[in-house]
Amino acid sequence: MKTLLLLAPSFLALPITSLFILLPLYVYPDTSASAWKNATAAIAAYPKVQWQVIVNVDSGPGTTGYPTDQDYITGIAELNSYPNVQTLGYVDTNFTHRAYSAVVSDINAYATWQSYTEANISIAGIFFDDVNNTAVSHASTAVATYMHNASAYAYANVPSDVTPVVFNPGSLAPTALFSYCDTMVEFENALAEYANDTTIATIPSAYRDQSAILVYNTTATADVKSLVHTMALDGVEAVYFTSDCCYNALNGALLMQLAAAVQAG
Repeated sequence: MKTLLLLAPSFLALPITSLFILLPLYVYPDTSASAWKNATAAIAAYPKVQWQVIVNVDSGPGTTGYPTDQDYITGIAELNSYPNVQTLGYVDTNFTHRAYSAVVSDINAYATWQSYTEANISIAGIFFDDVNNTAVSHASTAVATYMHNASAYAYANVPSDVTPVVFNPGSLAPTALFSYCDTMVEFENALAEYANDTTIATIPSAYRDQSAILVYNTTATADVKSLVHTMALDGVEAVYFTSDCCYNALNGALLMQLAAAVQAG
C-alpha cells in the first residue's frame, strides 16, 4: 500500500536533495500565523529543500470538521502556497490502543479540508503518532493489522495526488511495518542521546531511505551541518532538529541552519 514509488517523481519535480525536513509544527500559529514565520521564512529561503510539515490543530484535526480558528486557516493556506511543502495531518494512535474508528474519523476530517472554499487548507498526507513498536523483531498481528488498515485508509481517502504516510514509533520499528508507510521515524530523542554514525547504524540499511531522525534539545554549539551531512551520506530520508523539547517553539536561526545543511547534503 505504500506510495513510495509515487513520491519520488513528486520530489524530482523540484531540484532538491533526497533528504527532506520533517517538521512537527505544533506551535500555535497566533495572529495571522505570525508564530509560524520562522518556519515559512526558512521554507521560502530554501526552495530547493522539500519540507513535510505536520499540522496539529488539537491533538488531531479537532471536532468541528473544518478548522474554526482563522489563524490556523491562514497558516495552513500559507504553507500550501509553497511548492516545496507537503502538509500532513496529525493522527494519534496511542500505541494502537486508540479506537480504530477514532483514527478513521480524524482521517475523514482531514480529507474534507480539501473542499473548504475560503482558502487552500487541503492536507496532502497523514502523520501517525505513537505507533506501537514493542515487538522490534516482528510486528504483532494486532499491531500490524491496525497500522496496515490505518495507512490503507489514509492512502484511499486523503484526496491528494501523492499521499505521504509517516509512522512515528520514535525508535526502531519492526521492519514489517515499513511496508505500510512511506517514512518511519526511527529516532526521536535529545541531541545528547544522538550518536551520529552509531545511531544511524542501528537502523537497518535496507530501510534507511524510509527513515527519519528527529532530534530535540539541540544546543547552540551543535554542528548541525556535519550531522546532516552524515545522514545524507548514509541514506537517511528525513530529518529535523529543534532547540526545544516538545516542538512548541521555532528557532529561526536553527531552521535556517538546518535548511542550508539539507540543501548542501
